[in-house]
Amino acid sequence: MELDAIRKKLDKLDQSLDYIILLRLSLAILVGEVKEEQHLPIYQAAREEKIYNSQKSFSEQTGADPELLTHVFQELIDAAIRIEKNLDQYRFEIKDTDLVEQALGLSDHVLDDFISHMDSVKETLQKNGIAGNQHLAALSRYYKSILADSNRDEL
Repeated sequence: MELDAIRKKLDKLDQSLDYIILLRLSLAILVGEVKEEQHLPIYQAAREEKIYNSQKSFSEQTGADPELLTHVFQELIDAAIRIEKNLDQYRFEIKDTDLVEQALGLSDHVLDDFISHMDSVKETLQKNGIAGNQHLAALSRYYKSILADSNRDEL
């Protein structure tokens, strides 16, 4: 197995995370607008707690590092709050919204499919008694297998 091949997979996932974070933060603008219209406070402790509980449950099921998930989501929540406090800098006209909506519509479907597939993987593993750290190890074994296969194909 080649380190470069593993890093290419990591780079692809990193790029995916970049775009997912961008999409998540774009929704913070909408959340801020609704809170502004309804005169709601920007910070909502109950929502934050719900997010952390969801991440805790996910980490228990999959073996993902709970401290890492909590830290990542703390940063995302902090970024969302900064956006919500500065909505004026996001108010401007986009000339061709149809093109943007069309392009993002496909991305939204792809994201829905990805989540559905990953939920299916999680359920399949759980049905086979694989949970927690075993879940994480099973995903790692998958990558080991496909990277070994790609190395054989290159030979």
